[in-house]
Amino acid sequence: MKHALSASLFGCLASLILVACVTNSKPADAGPRPDWVDGNAGFYPNSKYMTATGSASNPELAKDRALANLVKVFELHIKESSTTSSDTRVNVKNGQENYTKNQRLAQQINIRTDKVVQGARVAETWLDKPVQTYHALAVLDRTQAGNNIRSEMERLDSETQVELQRSEKSSDPLFSMAALNKALSLQQERQTLQKTLKVIDLRGKGNPERWNMADLRGRLENKLQSLRISTAVDNDPLGRLGQTLKSAMGNTGFPATNGKGDYILVADLDVQDLGMRQGWYWLRGRLGIKLVETDGKIRGRSTWPLKVSALQRNDAEARMMAQVSRTLNANLKPAIIEFATGVK
Repeated sequence: MKHALSASLFGCLASLILVACVTNSKPADAGPRPDWVDGNAGFYPNSKYMTATGSASNPELAKDRALANLVKVFELHIKESSTTSSDTRVNVKNGQENYTKNQRLAQQINIRTDKVVQGARVAETWLDKPVQTYHALAVLDRTQAGNNIRSEMERLDSETQVELQRSEKSSDPLFSMAALNKALSLQQERQTLQKTLKVIDLRGKGNPERWNMADLRGRLENKLQSLRISTAVDNDPLGRLGQTLKSAMGNTGFPATNGKGDYILVADLDVQDLGMRQGWYWLRGRLGIKLVETDGKIRGRSTWPLKVSALQRNDAEARMMAQVSRTLNANLKPAIIEFATGVK
């Protein structure tokens, strides 16, 4: 996530620097120390502008840092408002779970932030001659930033309407569910922008939501509950995969059907015994699932690598199944939604 956010910040800076280059900002002034260097930009009052400063040994780097600091005001706020459990993925390395943020989240942060800060500029620079340090002031008009956000919120509302219509009209239960999930995701983005708009608007107001989030979540849960999915196992060397799959389905909102369903969720587990290494038993595994229609058409597949170790072989097998359970609970729902849309 650290590298993804760095790329996000770089993308925003690139567009901002282009804006700054064509803006008639004042040349570096070596006169009296301006008030904004100490955080009180009197000519750009907080009631009308959002500001940030940067300093460096050369003027261009000082400008870049000022713009970067202005971007961070929005980027950090949007990141904190956007992260959910669905943005987390589980990777297993040397028997240990590592949780990483989805790169798609970083891309969304980049897009949102870039739109919000359009129009930001470097307004003033100042040279502190005794220490040969340049200071730069970046400013963004609150009204303009608010209009940028409102425009983006209108776009999200328009796309939400399209997805809801698709969900209602589709005769494919999976596609209908995926469209409704997309509508919910769009409104979650809008909700984040609403929070950001309240930061920009000193009155603490924003644009009221058109759809109730709790209602959309309820509709999605009803869609999940209506899917008739039976389960099957292709390969189960440890003998516990079938029950683990059914439990994960229940935990993620997909009730497993005992009889014949509209779809079959097939799980497969391969386990390789790596033997004992430095006093530890090691097992490597590959967990796979596929969703099959009753006519045999495969809607999608997903696989996840696993690796565990323990002092006793029985403990290693138990840890392998625990990894299987956690992996399914974390990934089953987004995987089935991706199967519905063909995105994988």
